[in-house]
Amino acid sequence: MTFDGTLYAANTAHHRAHDAQVLADVPLSAGVDVLDLGCGSGDFTAGLLARVAPGGRVVGVDASASQIEHAREHHPGVEFVVGRAQDVGLLFPGASFDVVVSVATLHWVPATDQPAVLDGVRSVLREGGVLRIDMGGAGQIAAARTVLDEVSVRFGGPASPWYFPQPDEYAALLETAGLVVRRARLVRQRRAFADPVALEGWLRSQVLPAYLPGVAAARRTSFTTACVAAGTARLRRPHGGFDQDYVRLDVLAVR
Repeated sequence: MTFDGTLYAANTAHHRAHDAQVLADVPLSAGVDVLDLGCGSGDFTAGLLARVAPGGRVVGVDASASQIEHAREHHPGVEFVVGRAQDVGLLFPGASFDVVVSVATLHWVPATDQPAVLDGVRSVLREGGVLRIDMGGAGQIAAARTVLDEVSVRFGGPASPWYFPQPDEYAALLETAGLVVRRARLVRQRRAFADPVALEGWLRSQVLPAYLPGVAAARRTSFTTACVAAGTARLRRPHGGFDQDYVRLDVLAVR
């Protein structure tokens, strides 16, 4: 996937509106060491720093070099590392962190790679450490996927190129990795995108990067234009906005 760190950072307000909910029962306090797995442009990661000061450590990892470049430039004081979620167990020594948090990331990892991610997470967590995941679950952005999948098929691209699991399915993966599941459930949200500009920013920064690798390079610009046009035409709500129905897989697990 190819992300633009600056573009992504300009379109994360809908995620940040739910940060308090994500962190509500995560044990963050002075001296705690935290890994943000899939840190993106680093705005969420940077917000963790004050929660673990003094003495705590916050590290953000993301596979996108552009995201990490943006994060390093705009969020001094936080350590940022380029790396895939699948390789987290190789990036850090065992038992390096008290908490691993992952927001809006693991649905980008193919189902076949999920066991490697969770095995790695378990290895870098200390005994009693907490894993908190907020990712797309079954039913995520269903209306948008219907529209975009139709466009993608016309351009020879993929359909719904994410992993949006059911809670029981993901809980089984966590247990197989040796983690104790405290919670795995779907949470439904309506996220606001007020106008066509907001919708386009969301599509370009966070949605279309899933489709673009499967579209021929020479057709990607026209594909993106077609997706934005189709979304603008078909995703408008009766009130005039373009709000999206999110379904989050809300996970809390312990090593």
